[in-house]
Amino acid sequence: MSAGRQREFDKDLALDNAMELFWRDGYNGTSLSDLTSAMGINKPSLYAAFGNKESLFVSALNQYVVKHGSPHFNLLFVADTNLKQRLTNYLKSIAKMLADPKLPGGCFVTTSTCEAGSHSLPEDAVITIKKINKATTKAFIDFFVNEEQQDNLTSTSSAEVLANYFLTLQYGLAVMARNGTKRSTLDKVIEHSVSIF
Repeated sequence: MSAGRQREFDKDLALDNAMELFWRDGYNGTSLSDLTSAMGINKPSLYAAFGNKESLFVSALNQYVVKHGSPHFNLLFVADTNLKQRLTNYLKSIAKMLADPKLPGGCFVTTSTCEAGSHSLPEDAVITIKKINKATTKAFIDFFVNEEQQDNLTSTSSAEVLANYFLTLQYGLAVMARNGTKRSTLDKVIEHSVSIF
């Protein structure tokens, strides 16, 4: 290897490691030295592959959505399963991830949303977080509108109210999990919460 040439590294693995570090410690609690150590690369390699810390944080958020957020959503559309069971399966799948001891705990988007509320995040990060939350809310609204059109809803609340209820529930579960609440307790909360359906 010639002088100055950097060793090849697995970019996806490095991003996963950065994501988990940001997830655990937040944007402000994570230094560049923390990142390079967790990712197994030096600062020039980090800058070359991901840009600055802010850009890496945005990439980490998007990676989280793809890897730990979106897959659960498929459970809402399982055929031949009633609405209440689909909602329960979806939330319990999330609870399993939230309480997974192999992961940092809670939800990266939830903790980042809280961090954004303190006005301590860079503008691009705040914009990304708002886009993720807006897209999630819209997906829930569309889902409940569709369920209403198929006469699967017994609740008289609007699709928008139900979507916000569901998002609030997810945030609450994430905070509880982050604080060490057992998964069995989260599951009981979920079962009670979906009773309105």
